[in-house]
Amino acid sequence: MNRYQIVRFSLGVGAVLLSLAAQVQGAPPSRDIKIVLATVLDTVEPCNMMTTNDTGIVLRQNIVESLTQLDPHNGTVLPLLATGWKPMDEAATTWRITLRKGVKYHDGSDFNATAVAAAINRLFSPQLGCRDRIRLFGKNKLTSKVIDPYTIELVSDDPLPLMPSYLAQIGMTSPKMDSVKITQHPIGTGPYELVAWDPSQKLVVRRFDKYWGPKPEVEQATYVWRSEPALRASMVAVGEADIGTAIAMQDANNPKTDFSYLNSETTRIRMLSMAPPLDDIRVRKALNLAIDRKAFIGTVLSPGVLPASQYMMPSTVGYNPNLKVWPYDPDQARQLLKEARAAGVPVDKEIILYGGAHQHANAAEMLEGMVQMWKAVGLNVTLKMLEKVQFGAIRRKPYAENRPPTLFHEQHDNSSGDAIFTMYVYYDSNGQLSDLHDPQVDKLLDEGSRSTGEKRSQLFQDANKLVQQLIPDVMLFHMADEIRVGPRLNYRPNAMTGGKLELKGIKFKM
Repeated sequence: MNRYQIVRFSLGVGAVLLSLAAQVQGAPPSRDIKIVLATVLDTVEPCNMMTTNDTGIVLRQNIVESLTQLDPHNGTVLPLLATGWKPMDEAATTWRITLRKGVKYHDGSDFNATAVAAAINRLFSPQLGCRDRIRLFGKNKLTSKVIDPYTIELVSDDPLPLMPSYLAQIGMTSPKMDSVKITQHPIGTGPYELVAWDPSQKLVVRRFDKYWGPKPEVEQATYVWRSEPALRASMVAVGEADIGTAIAMQDANNPKTDFSYLNSETTRIRMLSMAPPLDDIRVRKALNLAIDRKAFIGTVLSPGVLPASQYMMPSTVGYNPNLKVWPYDPDQARQLLKEARAAGVPVDKEIILYGGAHQHANAAEMLEGMVQMWKAVGLNVTLKMLEKVQFGAIRRKPYAENRPPTLFHEQHDNSSGDAIFTMYVYYDSNGQLSDLHDPQVDKLLDEGSRSTGEKRSQLFQDANKLVQQLIPDVMLFHMADEIRVGPRLNYRPNAMTGGKLELKGIKFKM
């Protein structure tokens, strides 16, 4: 037994002995839990919790609640801090929201229409540069009008027919929170309040006893982060932690504690720079045709993942069912590269692929396999793995000038149920994470965002079809995740768990 195994064994024995001692002495069982995450929690800013899953998994509906919530099984909009909503005009630019009474913030402030107005103003604060605002609203602006203490109207520059869904993504922060500086102490109305955060070690939340809803069973939760999936799984196995997220497929070997679920994430390789040879569509086709997607399923990725044809789940409004997953055809890829080379395209030029191990379990192994597949057809791709901070900085605008041909591995959570939450930020010319500049795509997205019903769905389907023809990316998988839950807990993941693990949904078995 090596030193690592001895330490893990000792921790496990210690946990068991402490538990037995408490039972012998008649002490009530602990209602505190520990959750081990895959990556460091380097921000607790609520206006980034939709776009940053590491933040969302801790904050969303635990510390900071939204006006509405989405059913994780079918995407239906349900009440939360809002009890009702209705459009006030045919264009759906003005919505009247009825608010829940008797709700308190952790700092003692009252939740009311004035507080909602302050939260909306904070989201649109130019000093904060909230990523959630950029993804949700783009160029659109949202203003508020207080009708009475528990009624507010929200007015948008452009129509927002899906306003109730948007409200499920916006955190209702305390009116006392700073609207100029990124916060290190988020204050909301949720069932838990932040009591300690050390970015190098852990974050602790404690049950808020003045919570307006049912009292959760978990009294305190401590979040820690470990980059190795095997270590996260081991910590739960020996009783050092109660939940381990993003467990690697090879470590999820206990059917009593390990659960696989389709997690609403979709992965792709984005062409971050269309510098030659990526500016040639034959090269972009070859990048797709060279990948044997099925080879990764059940080997380095969960057997539950599904090859993807577009950057959203099939349940999303605007998903185009007629688009097909790229076939694996290395011979055709070689032929396309041969034609491009003959036409003077610098096919042999080095292409840099950036990846981050924090994206999902076995990400590096998957990317290494893809690099070999590309090299096998004649492409010169070099993999560079980045730490989380570097990874986040390089993928957003403004980009460095004179970038070499660049690929970027990323994944996106579209649990909000509508294509606009994906399409604008990733494919519109003004999107923060878009490298496309196509007027027809922009027009379809603009018209789709203003439409409802079948017309909305069709416009986004048309946009998805056009995007696939332009080939700005290598679409990979709808992801499945593995989670390990300790034996004293009753908890089952759902499609939203990857970005929102609600502590109030955790029960104890005894």
